[in-house]
Amino acid sequence: KLGRVLHKDLQKNKNMTVIESPEEYYPSIWLNNRIAPFTSKNARVAVSHAINRVDFNKVRNRDYTSAATSIVGPANIMYNTKGFIQYDLKKAKAAAAAYKTETGLDLEFSFPYTAGSTESLANASLIQKYMTEAGIKMNLLPLTTAEIIQRAFPQQFQAMALLLMEGAGTAFIAPFITSDVSGGNQAHILRKTPLAVLYGILNLSAFTDTVSDELLWSAKAEPNLAKRKALYAKATQQIQSEARLTTIAYQKYALAYRTNVKGVGELGLTAGGKRKLMTNFGIDFTGVYKSGK
Repeated sequence: KLGRVLHKDLQKNKNMTVIESPEEYYPSIWLNNRIAPFTSKNARVAVSHAINRVDFNKVRNRDYTSAATSIVGPANIMYNTKGFIQYDLKKAKAAAAAYKTETGLDLEFSFPYTAGSTESLANASLIQKYMTEAGIKMNLLPLTTAEIIQRAFPQQFQAMALLLMEGAGTAFIAPFITSDVSGGNQAHILRKTPLAVLYGILNLSAFTDTVSDELLWSAKAEPNLAKRKALYAKATQQIQSEARLTTIAYQKYALAYRTNVKGVGELGLTAGGKRKLMTNFGIDFTGVYKSGK
């Protein structure tokens, strides 16, 4: 991802071509509903209200992307602003106070970041600042990327940031927010040993929500597009209302290359239509070639 200043500088360079992906990447803050303090909705609501998304997007992204208004972006079929818990410091403090009344404890949690990465530390530190302003203690936990991934699956952190969800459909959304991947089938193979370890492993917030699950499965089975979209939107609203997870800002990618590089994104799919040039797992260089010097 290119910063706005670097992006503009490259666009001015006549020897460079810059193209952008759609803003279809949704980095999430996963709140582990299975581990204290986020077994408490008050704790989840407090943290969600404490994050100043507009400020974060301005400071860390230089407004190159958009501040989040839902756990997915406007291009996604599940997009819905209803229930999304936005920044409100007063409400954050009230929810943190409610958590203390509920548990007798001050709201405190640990948050991993990539050790040695100044970008990761800066992101985590700014979130920590927002928490402090709301009276919430957030401990920064420096770990290697390998350690973070190893402990993320299956859900061992109280909270963490990780980009998993993307796109306009549900292929890279639903697996991460479905608490019952069997569709309610108690005899499903994923419920049986030794495959039981796979059951729900992608749901990093480790939550169980029969309401959102039913809506998600109903949407998958609905042939009418308008009705399917409405069901997905209700599922998003339910998840957001329960503060299962949250999003700070959306993300997009930019690709810069010299003008003598040709064929970028031009090779179509065998079934017809354009292939997706930039994805979260890399860039498709199929069909790319160099022309001249």
